[in-house]
Amino acid sequence: MALITWINDYSVGVERLDSDHIMIISLMNQIDDLKQVGTEEAAVGTVVKVLLDVAHTHFRREEGFLKRYGYPQFEGHLHEHRVLEEQLAELHEAYARTPDPDISQEILELLNFWLIEHILKVDMRYKGFLHQAMT
Repeated sequence: MALITWINDYSVGVERLDSDHIMIISLMNQIDDLKQVGTEEAAVGTVVKVLLDVAHTHFRREEGFLKRYGYPQFEGHLHEHRVLEEQLAELHEAYARTPDPDISQEILELLNFWLIEHILKVDMRYKGFLHQAMT
């Protein structure tokens, strides 16, 4: 059973950003599945690294859209991304030193919280703005 299932309520109205969010959810589900079946942490670690790379690329892409269209809350949004990236970097550094299942679980939980809090609250603030600006 999937940890997170994409629903239209998560859509920010920009196909490329939604695709990024779907990819992030898919990778999170893959990590959860690997952990559920007791896969060795080295295999989990490979997917964790891909997930963090995808999240980083997504942040830059989203920031590009917001900056290009003059989103008035751009700086605050940027700050939210940097805080999460710092938290993820610290966890990933610890995980790289010692591939501990508790740390990969903590990364998964942090991203799960981010998806709920960030997409449904913070990203939704720009949904109407970008829709109007892009049409």
